[in-house]
Amino acid sequence: MSTWTPESIRALGVKTDLPTLRKIFGVSRARAYQMAHTGEWEQAGIRIVPLGSKYVVAVQSILEVLVHGDAEPGAGTGQHGNGQLQSAGNAADDAITGPSGPAAAWNLR
Repeated sequence: MSTWTPESIRALGVKTDLPTLRKIFGVSRARAYQMAHTGEWEQAGIRIVPLGSKYVVAVQSILEVLVHGDAEPGAGTGQHGNGQLQSAGNAADDAITGPSGPAAAWNLR
């Protein structure tokens, strides 16, 4: 299982791909592509641009969704005073892991 910190997400640059996005949120490949096709990522606040059979994802939108996740009912991530993103259950470290956080709150799996 991958561990994503705010720094590791920022290190992706300005854009990333759908396989990376799905790993950050802990969703299956099939579900990630289904969400891209139906517009669910955009509804969640993730900006995605289709390019042929691939998708380009705006990294800043990932960070914004994770930081502002507390504004969504039941969202498990947010900003905790120190500017760090933390998943529910991971408050001791500054990691974003697996399906906790927005993926769990929005039932993205």
